[in-house]
Amino acid sequence: MGSIVKTDAMQATSIPGVSACGDVARAAGSVTFAVADGAMAGLSTHRSLMFGC
Repeated sequence: MGSIVKTDAMQATSIPGVSACGDVARAAGSVTFAVADGAMAGLSTHRSLMFGC
């Protein structure tokens, strides 16, 4: 399976400005979860760029 990158609920990693999603952030490969994680990572990135959160 390989390594899994730990993320929070918004798909952010412990490195500021870096998000992870899909198979690298979940132990089980699933297209549905990868799409949902990608949408959350995009939302989180947009939020951080707009509001500096």
